[in-house]
Amino acid sequence: MTTPHSLLRALLLTLLLTAALTPAAGKARRGLAVVIDPVSRQQAAAELQAYIQALEEVQRFKVYTVVDRWGVPDSIRRELIRLHQLKRNPIVGVVLIGDIPVAMVRDAQHLCSAFKMSQEQPWRESSVPTDRFYDDFGLQYEFLKRDSTAPYFYYSLKAEGNQQIRPALFSGRIRPTDAGGTSRYGKLRAYLAKAAEAKRRPEPVKAVFVFTGSGSLSESKRAHIDELYAMREHFPSLAGSTGAYSYMDYSDEPYIKQRLMNEMMRPDLSIGLMHHHGDAGTQYLSSYPKPSDAREAKEYLLHCYGERLRRAHRYKERIDSVKEVLCRRDGIPAGWLDPMTEHELDLQDSAADSRMNLTLPDFARWGYRPNCRLAIYDACYNGSFHRDDCIANEYIFQPGKTIAGIGATVNVLQDKWPDRYLGLMAQGMMAGYLNMYNIDLETHVIGDPTFAFAPEPGSIDINGLLATAKPNDWLRLLETNPHPDVQAMAIGQLKDSRLLSDARLEGLLRRSASAQVRLQAFVTLRDRNGAGLADVIRIAASDNFELTQRFAVNALTKCGDPQLIPTLAQLLTAPNTSARVAFNAMQAVQFFPEGELIAAVNRCIDDRAPYVVAPDSYRKQLLEEISKYAGRWTGSIGQLCRGELSPRKASAQAGFMKIYLPPWMAGQVAAYTEQCGDTALQRQLLQALGWHRLAYRHADIRETARRMSGNPCLPGEVRREALKTWKRIK
Repeated sequence: MTTPHSLLRALLLTLLLTAALTPAAGKARRGLAVVIDPVSRQQAAAELQAYIQALEEVQRFKVYTVVDRWGVPDSIRRELIRLHQLKRNPIVGVVLIGDIPVAMVRDAQHLCSAFKMSQEQPWRESSVPTDRFYDDFGLQYEFLKRDSTAPYFYYSLKAEGNQQIRPALFSGRIRPTDAGGTSRYGKLRAYLAKAAEAKRRPEPVKAVFVFTGSGSLSESKRAHIDELYAMREHFPSLAGSTGAYSYMDYSDEPYIKQRLMNEMMRPDLSIGLMHHHGDAGTQYLSSYPKPSDAREAKEYLLHCYGERLRRAHRYKERIDSVKEVLCRRDGIPAGWLDPMTEHELDLQDSAADSRMNLTLPDFARWGYRPNCRLAIYDACYNGSFHRDDCIANEYIFQPGKTIAGIGATVNVLQDKWPDRYLGLMAQGMMAGYLNMYNIDLETHVIGDPTFAFAPEPGSIDINGLLATAKPNDWLRLLETNPHPDVQAMAIGQLKDSRLLSDARLEGLLRRSASAQVRLQAFVTLRDRNGAGLADVIRIAASDNFELTQRFAVNALTKCGDPQLIPTLAQLLTAPNTSARVAFNAMQAVQFFPEGELIAAVNRCIDDRAPYVVAPDSYRKQLLEEISKYAGRWTGSIGQLCRGELSPRKASAQAGFMKIYLPPWMAGQVAAYTEQCGDTALQRQLLQALGWHRLAYRHADIRETARRMSGNPCLPGEVRREALKTWKRIK
């Protein structure tokens, strides 16, 4: 029951919070840059003015309107740097509105979560569209060329700048297009009015929703159970609210699309987190049932491979190979897929897509009007703002209440932390900060990055702290604030500070009651990459939170320290390891010496034998599976380091080693890189070595790269690549 005393206390808290957030007259304010092209400014003048007034009057920003009269990314970037360096009211964020040029970055795939396309492919596909160009001033670029038809500007990441992402600003894109027969300026006017209204009438977080599509995280039930548990940590104040935590799996219904759309249109839905595969115009939701006739077989082909094939250049060759795979794997009669013509492949929407997946035409076809205020797309390409249209754009430019989304312009890693700091949204954190502190080269806020929910009672001024707080302020919050996400953010802000020791972090990893805090402590220790990394991985690998276990196994793979072989053996032989952890553990097998690993696995099986039914068959089945992966790369890497591969095969092997380099072989590869004498191969090998910062032999890589970067006898392009690698490893 609400009492007069509790109402008075809530009112006092609100008044105190308002006073804390409202600057006194003449007091310095946080600056914000609004960058807009001249035509959009003219076409949406009234709505732009209302949006800026809401930024200034409600969120208390000092707004700098930057009209892009240059049409060149470098000029905009220089102006943002100038505004960020102002002594009074410097900017902390930027909103890019309208037709702002797109930076397409090359030679920077190590800053992506998963994108590793050969740069010999067409530049539009093999470059990364990214607004890190506008918000991270530590990265340096060399201009290459302008696209002949699109507003794309191609840049190479230079060795002289940083090789890690550390944005100075938060950022977001509001880029309507004429897709769907509606004027971009009509869309912009409606959106800016909606965004301004959301500031004038802010809502608290009321309900959160999680969806998992087919193939997400190896369809691990444990991973999804733990994620829903995490929502209760993020939003503890919702525990007593009916329907506040909502979950849906693709397998709940044969055709889940309409049910997902209905949930995302809930008028009270605040945040939606969707895990699935994706493309620019598709949310891949469901798996297609095994076809029973020729018509369904063609639909199945398009469902599984359609987008990939449509982007391919040699259609017939790719179609034939995919047909063969499908027929062999699923027992489909070959005649069912003949003839499969290029005309059929060019269909933008197949019957399979219309039933199984959510595509761009569905917004108009079904009258889909999402109301989820913040949508997070844990999917490839859904945030491709640079294209004529994309999923994330459709969500915000509909008449529904969706204001912002977070999505990627290229493909993304599945094993990431998509809900990191999510609970701070209930404390009024702006969406731009949610992305800024959990960021990759490809991930962006689509929509207004200043969007924020009304803070719940008792909240801290998180936006003010992120702009101005000192390390001691964060240390006090870590010690005194009970909210797990506040503690996690405090750890994140202290990751480079001596105030937070490795020993303190290890204590939090071992003993914190919060899964979010334990995971943040582990990630921080992993990134510090100290001498005790193997011990930290061992602790995290037995954590009760599935995502912490999963991150630990991935770190174990990258580290490769022989001390971790018993830990890996324990994971491989445990009878109830979660599906995604088990999958990643089996992948790790190929990164350890085969003999030592199999011996450790046999010892674990011996220990478990009294507690396992049919232990002999259990041993046989497990060892057969391990044998498929063990020693997979030893022979080919050995041949490379002995100079026995042809130039073509050596180049291919260098590409594989961005991921597939056993850490115990890193020293051999580094030595060969320094003495091989092939300029092109040296560059490729240095690129590959730079991916292995966590390898327990990383010192070999670092020292080799340092020597090569300063060796005047080497070509300049090799020295620059070596400098990049040294900066990534150090």
